[in-house]
Amino acid sequence: MTDPDGPRLATPDEFPELMALLDRYFSNERGGMAARLPFAYDRDHSDRHAIIVEDGRIVSHIAAIPQTLSIGTGTIECWGIGGVATDRRYRGNGYMSQLLEFWFDRMDERGVPLSDLSGNRQRYGHFGYELSGNEHRYVLDDRSFDGEPIASESVVGYDTDEQLETLHGIHEAEPYRVVRDRTDARTVFGQRGLETLVYEDDGGDDDPAYVSFTRESPKRTIEEFGGSEAGLEALLSHVLAVYDLTELTARVPPWHPLEPVFARHSRIWSAHPHRKLRICDLHGLLEAFRGQLEDRWIQSGRTEQGSIEFGIVDGESVRVAYGPASVSIEPETGAPDLELERTTLTSLLFGLPNRCEALRATDPFLETVLPLRFFVWATEHV
Repeated sequence: MTDPDGPRLATPDEFPELMALLDRYFSNERGGMAARLPFAYDRDHSDRHAIIVEDGRIVSHIAAIPQTLSIGTGTIECWGIGGVATDRRYRGNGYMSQLLEFWFDRMDERGVPLSDLSGNRQRYGHFGYELSGNEHRYVLDDRSFDGEPIASESVVGYDTDEQLETLHGIHEAEPYRVVRDRTDARTVFGQRGLETLVYEDDGGDDDPAYVSFTRESPKRTIEEFGGSEAGLEALLSHVLAVYDLTELTARVPPWHPLEPVFARHSRIWSAHPHRKLRICDLHGLLEAFRGQLEDRWIQSGRTEQGSIEFGIVDGESVRVAYGPASVSIEPETGAPDLELERTTLTSLLFGLPNRCEALRATDPFLETVLPLRFFVWATEHV
């Protein structure tokens, strides 16, 4: 065996080979991962792919996909980790760890506050990723409506630029999302394995709506939606009336204004962690979320004044000061009030409501404003 070359960024010429490695382990379908996740696997962005080469071939790969999250009152940069694959003949050499550290170094250099991924909690917990956020999953079937579900002539399949403008406009109005332009929207809605239906009430009083759901199983999942309540009602009824499904599941932000529609019609629902996050730059993260923190604190009507210092063990510390009308974020040089492991701090800031509950109860500000809100629609999971 030759000495490994890497970790390093892939070149455009190496892109087909790295995709062949990914398709071998993740996808055997026509078009492979590039068709399944075109926003993540784009030859024009080979700089998003880190590789290790040994014996003249690419033997290990991890992608880091930059995304900008809208978080209600502002945005935050978050790099999604995906395509974690090592040729089985070369496993056990620590290549995954080397590639992740390669990306962590680049995130540090660029001041990226946050990273997210899917995958096994225990596998990635060692690198600082922890379960974060919350989503509800609602299960619907043909008994979810009073009487029989009804097909609607106002529901059509997405296939035109005019509809794209409608979908893009609805998506832009969502406070919690991945920020995307029209080109990005076309790519997302055009990915293999995704079907999008649009409600267009021509001449009526109801605003448009849409649902995007998986297309390759009698058990389908709504991975993105938006628009009017009446439109969503019509779309759900239409899908259950027209499609021969054994089950329809929707992944829904708990605070979404359309959440009551799913709650009303579901036969069962459950709460789940949403993503796994890693805090890369604590000060940058809290500064990005300052507007959300301030809004929630002021809207609570509480009038206490104080401060609290957060710190990552063997890492940076930040001071958050709060009063009746404002919240500020500053670097902290002294010993923090809360010095926590990276995963515990992630649970405190982003965890499910019952995670770190006792810790939040120690301070009125923490008790009021946490957990922080974010959401990445499943259509854009890398």
